[in-house]
Amino acid sequence: MRSTIAAMVVASSVWGVASAADGDIYTTLELELREFPQEPELPERPDRQSSTALTVEFFREWNRGDQLLSGVIFGRVDSDDDERTHADIRELSFVHAARDYEVRLGIRKVFWGVTESRHLVDVINQIDFVEDIDNEDKLGQPMVNVAWISDFGTWDLFWLPVFRERTFPGEDGRPAFPLNINQNAARYDSHRGDDHDDFAFRWRHTLGSVDIGLSAFKGTARDPRLVPCLRQGSGFDGTGTQANCDLMSVITDPMLTGLAPLDAVLVMLAQQAGLAPTDEEFEQEVRASLELIPHYDQIEQYALDAQWILGATALKLEATRRRQLGEWTTAFVSGFEHTLYGIFGSSVDLGLLSEYLYDQRFAETQDLFDREVFVGTRFAFNDVAGTAILAGAIRSLDETTVGYLLEAERRIGSSFKVSLQARALSNVPDSVPEQSFSSALAQEDTISLIVQAFF
Repeated sequence: MRSTIAAMVVASSVWGVASAADGDIYTTLELELREFPQEPELPERPDRQSSTALTVEFFREWNRGDQLLSGVIFGRVDSDDDERTHADIRELSFVHAARDYEVRLGIRKVFWGVTESRHLVDVINQIDFVEDIDNEDKLGQPMVNVAWISDFGTWDLFWLPVFRERTFPGEDGRPAFPLNINQNAARYDSHRGDDHDDFAFRWRHTLGSVDIGLSAFKGTARDPRLVPCLRQGSGFDGTGTQANCDLMSVITDPMLTGLAPLDAVLVMLAQQAGLAPTDEEFEQEVRASLELIPHYDQIEQYALDAQWILGATALKLEATRRRQLGEWTTAFVSGFEHTLYGIFGSSVDLGLLSEYLYDQRFAETQDLFDREVFVGTRFAFNDVAGTAILAGAIRSLDETTVGYLLEAERRIGSSFKVSLQARALSNVPDSVPEQSFSSALAQEDTISLIVQAFF
């Protein structure tokens, strides 16, 4: 069955490109400049990156729109990071639509969720982390999706036969994690690795002014835990044939280390090895031999997303119940967005956003901490150029950490768009595990200027 799906996807790709002249095709050329004001955790990382990206979109429909072939091909060339120089089939799918059902086959992007600060229920596609740290860029996911459309809502079933690993910056890229990430040595709970069959279900419906969705997922977690391991050939691994990840039980056991920094764990290793904890040369040698290896757990997740429109106010909720490593955890995001139309008699609309986040999941897979508050504003100028600005901050209620974001965009004529993005993180405490995403972003404030041309 897998080979049949692969053959259909390849055949669809060849046929779709050959038929582009009979359909519609759009091309976007992007130039990006990224500045990193802070010194990275690891030496010899660039303080500036430039890149060029190309996106080609095409679609063709026939039988009065009942059949549709669409595709999005993406590629980027980066000045420094070999891992960020990559290409991906974002979408390449065939859709057959009937009166009360749809069948979608191929590579697609599926988005679930309603909140602004975090998308807890969105579990279908993998994050393309080398593109941006905002978790909005996704890799294409091979799937078979059948949707039944009824008076009681839309019922979606998904079979996801191939898993996509998360992308990470390389040894010359940013953001720079405290340790290098060896994504080629990824580990899995399932003995089938990235060939594990994942399944998902979602029901969505509109009840008056309320949009509601219920979903379930069983399969490989899209968010990996980053496990510190002694790299192959380091001299500490014993066999020299593979990385030694036996450290995992020491570093992740809260009874032994809690949230101790990795340096403190290395002292423990030195003591276990019979060496003095002040032997700095030994500690440096072990640290130089460490790397982070992504570990993908098997999970079950049940989720709810809902949005209630009350005039100019939208009330939003995303909540999940997840089973991972034998434990059930709860997470939710709840808040609102209120829009003030035509402020001060102008054409500008001002959106006021606020959300509360609670997350019991493992620190290695979280964005920040257990409890956070997000506040933000959104300006829509409603002009011909489509000028828009989003600014916000997210504050941990358990620590002093604050994350900031700014996004602005404006079209120039009908063929160009300029965007400015800035992200910063302040006051990350030493208690954050070094293999967490928060530790990676602590010294990775970013300012990006993006110019897009449309053809």
